[in-house]
Amino acid sequence: MKGIHVLGDATLSAPLMPKSGHMANQHAKLAAAAIVELMNGRQPSQAPLVANTCYSFVSDKEAVHVASVHTYDAREKTLKPVPGAGGLSPQRNELEGLYAWGWAQNIWVDMLG
Repeated sequence: MKGIHVLGDATLSAPLMPKSGHMANQHAKLAAAAIVELMNGRQPSQAPLVANTCYSFVSDKEAVHVASVHTYDAREKTLKPVPGAGGLSPQRNELEGLYAWGWAQNIWVDMLG
């Protein structure tokens, strides 16, 4: 339906995409940019690219992460992982814990002001 935009997990349109707060943040930015383009009579990007990072604490100081990059596949009409982009922590450690806290603080400011 023209002018209606459904976002994130509600669409189930990208089964290989992580269900994370970071990805929800990326979806919102992608949708907002597309809506602004449409409101100004322009076509939104036909090749959007989004990234995801998800941290998990495994102790009070140690964390691990998983990261991925996704791009739009026009043929399949879905966002798909970019081969070779992203990755996993090689092991749990305190440096990852520091990165996790830094990531959290940045995304909270980005989302909540």
